[in-house]
Amino acid sequence: MLISLILVSLTSFSQTDTNTKDSVVVIPSRIAKLIIKDLIAYDATKLELKTTQELLLNTEGKVSVQSFIIKQYEIKDGQWKQIIDNYDLQLLAYKNMTTDLQKDLRKSKVKGFYNKFGLTIGLATITYLYIIK
Repeated sequence: MLISLILVSLTSFSQTDTNTKDSVVVIPSRIAKLIIKDLIAYDATKLELKTTQELLLNTEGKVSVQSFIIKQYEIKDGQWKQIIDNYDLQLLAYKNMTTDLQKDLRKSKVKGFYNKFGLTIGLATITYLYIIK
């Protein structure tokens, strides 16, 4: 279309009636060049608008995919935090159980000592009484 406009002479005719001499419109070459330049700029602008809209659609698609991925990672992050919290609670429970077991072991050692001491005194008393009688 643009090439045909450039190749057309610089004289323009009316579209309604081109047979009469009164209907001939003469456009100066300077104005015709400006018109051609504006038409070329218009076509380029339309193409640029179409390209920009396609780019915008692609960018919006990428952003939505990235938002979905971010949401998935946030969900996973929450799950990992919950797992870590559960492990912390388990660790605390194990520490408490270890402390309780250490206390019970000390009590058991003390009981064992008193039992052995009492048994030794009891045997010694029985032996003493057996020897004396």
